[in-house]
Formats: sequence, C-alpha cells, structure tokens
Amino acid sequence: MAMPSSSGWHLISELPADRKDGRKMLLWEEDQPVIGRWDPDRQDWEDPESMQVFEEITCWADIVPPQ
Repeated sequence: MAMPSSSGWHLISELPADRKDGRKMLLWEEDQPVIGRWDPDRQDWEDPESMQVFEEITCWADIVPPQ
C-alpha cells in the first residue's frame, strides 16, 4: 500500500468522529490524494462533486487554508 509522506496525514482508522460532519477533507485513495466528504446516509466517503463513493480510503488530512 502506498502511504502519503506529507506531514498532517493520519490513518483513516484514527479519524475523530467529529470529522464525519460533511466537511470536505483531503483523503488518500489507493495512490493519490482526493477531496472527499463523509456521507452519513451511505456511511461511506464520497466525491462531493460527482457523489461517487471512494473505494480505498486509507488516510486523511484536514484542508488548511494558506496563512
């Protein structure tokens, strides 16, 4: 499994429950970063534009605005 090397990434198993509130997040799917959000109805991660479910989310990071 490819792991992202940038700081700020966490395993999806370590995701705090408060992050599943519909906010857009940076997710790692298979071998690339994607923007996604948690869909409480489908109980899965989805692309907020296409509404398609992601298959292999392994890591997450908050989207932090520039400073």
